[in-house]
Order: sequence, then C-alpha cells, then structure tokens
Amino acid sequence: MKRRCVIENCIGETRAAVYEGRRLVELFVRRESDANKPRQGDVFAGRVATIDQSLGGAFIDIGTPHHGLFKFTNSPNAPRFTEGQMAEFEVSKATEIGKGPVLKFKQLTQADKPTKISGDNLKTFIAKRFEGIEFKEAAVSVIDEATETELAIKGGGTISIERTRALVAIDVDKGTAVSSFDVCMAALPMIASELRLRGLGGLVVIDLPNLRQPRQRNTVFKAAERAFADDPNNVKLAPLSRFGVLELTRYKPELSLDEILNNRIGSPTTETLALRALRQLEREGAANAGAKLTMTVRHHVMNWLEDSGINWKARLTDHIGARFEVVAGGTPGIVADR
Repeated sequence: MKRRCVIENCIGETRAAVYEGRRLVELFVRRESDANKPRQGDVFAGRVATIDQSLGGAFIDIGTPHHGLFKFTNSPNAPRFTEGQMAEFEVSKATEIGKGPVLKFKQLTQADKPTKISGDNLKTFIAKRFEGIEFKEAAVSVIDEATETELAIKGGGTISIERTRALVAIDVDKGTAVSSFDVCMAALPMIASELRLRGLGGLVVIDLPNLRQPRQRNTVFKAAERAFADDPNNVKLAPLSRFGVLELTRYKPELSLDEILNNRIGSPTTETLALRALRQLEREGAANAGAKLTMTVRHHVMNWLEDSGINWKARLTDHIGARFEVVAGGTPGIVADR
C-alpha cells in the first residue's frame, strides 16, 4: 500500500500526518522543548545507579531527570553489571509522564558521564517506521482537532475517550440508535483507528452496549480482532466480559498526542496555546501580505513565549517580515492593519 507523509516544520515543533492511500492513520508532534527527552531508538551512555534484584533489573542514570529502567531479560547477552559501571543503552520505550524510559543494552563504553549519543529527528523516525514512505512539506492542521473526547458514530451513538493515569477508558453509547449490535460493529473500527491515530495505548477498556445473544457477542469480538489486525503496534485482546466490556493492551512506545498537547484534564497546555498562536500569526501574515499584524494573547501565554528560548521573534521575522507585534491581555486574536 502506498504511504505518504505530510510534514510541517513550525516554530517550536514539527508536525506530521501519515496516510495509507487516502486514509489518515497516524499523527505525530515533536517539540523543541522535548529535544532532550528520551525517545524510542535513542542511544545514551548511562551509568548503573542501582541494581534491584526484586525487579530483575537496574536503574540507569542517562543524564535525564528520571533514571531509565533496564530489565535483565530484555538483553540476555548483557554483562553482569555493577553499580557505577558505564554502558551504552538504547531506548526501547520512551519516557512517560513522571517515569523514565525502558532501556536495552547495546555495548560497554569508555564514556565518563551519562549523555545522549544519538537520536532520530521526526522525519527519520517515520522513514524507518514506514519503509519507502513519500514525504511532502505542507501544513498539518488536522492535529488541532485530533484529541476530541467525543465522536459521533454514523447511524447513531457516540464514542467517548478518556485518558486516565492507569488506562484509556472508552465508552460506547447507543444513544438514539435502534440496534446495540449495529452500534458495536460501527464503533470498533473507529476505536481502532482513533487509538492508532492518537498514539494511545497501554491498557484500554471499552464499555460496549450490552449484547445478550452469544452469537452477536462472538461476532463483535471477531470484528474487534479484524479492526486491530493491521495495527503496526502489538495489540492483545481479552474475551468480551459478561458485562460487555472489551479489554485490550496496545504497545505504546511514545507519548500520545493527548499527553503532548493537553494537560491532565484534557485542556490545551500553555505551550500548545503559544505555538498555536505563532502558527496562526504566520498564516495570517502569509494571507495578508504587507499588513501590520497585532496578535493579542493571554498573559500566561506571553510569559511562556518570553521564557521559551525558541527565538520565535527572529524566526517569525524571517518568515513574514518585521511587521508584527504580540501583546498580552484582552481578547486573544489577530488584527491586520493595512
């Protein structure tokens, strides 16, 4: 199947959308503020900080705020480590919020301190994930709406997606639809698509409308298997429970879109609002050549911009010229003065 990737290099972040044929299948955001955050495939020189036999592994200082976890079973050819020993480790699962990455051993090293050795940018990461994919540079606007928590099911019913600390909870509501069975059959491909699109994973619990007939329940479970069959990440399904709950696990090597863009209650972070404002200002500048632009933002957004260190003023000037002003307070928006 032909795959293509639309990629956009914005001030403060890189955004990408992957298509299989005409179908949008995956979305990615890489932020400059996360440049030093461990990601899948990154290689670090690390120092063995603590060996924990109860975990069957060791905590590795790789020079980031949280130590990485190295499980002995992940690298059976690794030497018997001692605390303080240096080695190279590859990230097999990226950092989650409040946790360190999962590591696997690569080789011993003469490095004298923990540090990052190598890592891919977003374009290289996607090229390795999808061999032969074609790239095109263009705006990737679909990301702004990609973390909606409630979706309508064609034919009736809704899907609600909620990310919690322990799991992803999905509720399928029949609503005004006539058939619970039809709602389940329509919802499962949508759920599989949304999990992949948003990068959601870990433990996922799906509460489906109750089905009393064993034949329907069996058909629904087989539909779930088909829905996840083409997912490039490993998905394991548990049998449908007597209460109509479908549990599954989906391998999640990176932060989800929601974890990158939003806070714990699902609202955009200050960084998201700030970078969104810069994109809007740049696009307004392209649409209004020669106009003087004044953008108003909230005080907390202005504070983030001033403290961010991403040199946005100079970069924006390179893109649209020195004809903009950003002020704090009042109603957020952009005014173009010709």
